[in-house]
Amino acid sequence: MVPVYFDTSVFLCVLGKQPQAAQVRDLLSELKVDKVRIYTSILTVQEVSVSSFINGGLFVDYHSKLARLARIKGVTKDISLTAAKYEAAIIGAASKGKPKDEQERIRDNRRRKFDCFHLATAVALGCSDFYAFDDKFETRCQLLDIKMRVREPRPQKPTLPGLIGLAPGGPVAGG
Repeated sequence: MVPVYFDTSVFLCVLGKQPQAAQVRDLLSELKVDKVRIYTSILTVQEVSVSSFINGGLFVDYHSKLARLARIKGVTKDISLTAAKYEAAIIGAASKGKPKDEQERIRDNRRRKFDCFHLATAVALGCSDFYAFDDKFETRCQLLDIKMRVREPRPQKPTLPGLIGLAPGGPVAGG
């Protein structure tokens, strides 16, 4: 089975019922038919779960919801060290650019750390494709010399109207 990786942005789209959610569900159906194994990081569980705790909200078991769509990979020593290596390279490249204000620097630091863990996890799993709505991953893969395609999460094959979201054996889980 060919492994691919889904960034948090893909799951936030589906769980938040954003306009692109239908195309993501179609992609999930397509990958299921093609017997592609979908992975994500345990960090994705943390990132999507934040919404259930904002303003004292009710707990939502996003781990179970995500586990129906993808295999969830924990952080290992190798993934952690690879993420650190990637982050060091990105910091080194950024220090050569124009200086950022303090707020922008803080936002970049938070995002960069999670992005590096996502990339390190995908590399450790030997993923051929990295699906994300965030276009920074393409640039980061080039900078880090990571040989993985970064793709927008949409189906590659045309679908017939009325059959969208269906796969052999019924609808896609969570669809």
